[in-house]
Amino acid sequence: MDPDVLEMHAAHRRALLLRGLVYIPSALIATVLFFYALTALPQSVIMVVIVGIFTVPLDMEAVAVIRDLPAQPVVTEGRIERKWDKARFAFFGRVHYLIVEKKLFEVGALAAMELQLGDRVRVEHWPHSHVLVSIARVASEPSR
Repeated sequence: MDPDVLEMHAAHRRALLLRGLVYIPSALIATVLFFYALTALPQSVIMVVIVGIFTVPLDMEAVAVIRDLPAQPVVTEGRIERKWDKARFAFFGRVHYLIVEKKLFEVGALAAMELQLGDRVRVEHWPHSHVLVSIARVASEPSR
């Protein structure tokens, strides 16, 4: 591994396929439920709202994965515009996010600790779902 590479996922294609196995069937089921609820309007207004809240993001993720399946990873290079972390669902662990060139990436804890706002990074990722392949620091922001 190159010394400036902070995080590398060798099994990135498998991670993409696993996302597809989760999101595509879930999106299909949610979409079918949503259209079923639409056929029963006006009695099913609450069901339409609740199922619709889940259907839209599931469909977006499924479409991103489907678009990535025939694609190849791409490289985005730029400065870290924003960095934050938050608790995962049900408080199981933390998730770390970076925004580079207006693209959102989820990174591991080590990369999140090493990288600072303003650092110039090179991110290799899948073009639509932004599944991370690797992230490397190109240049650091000078200390103040």
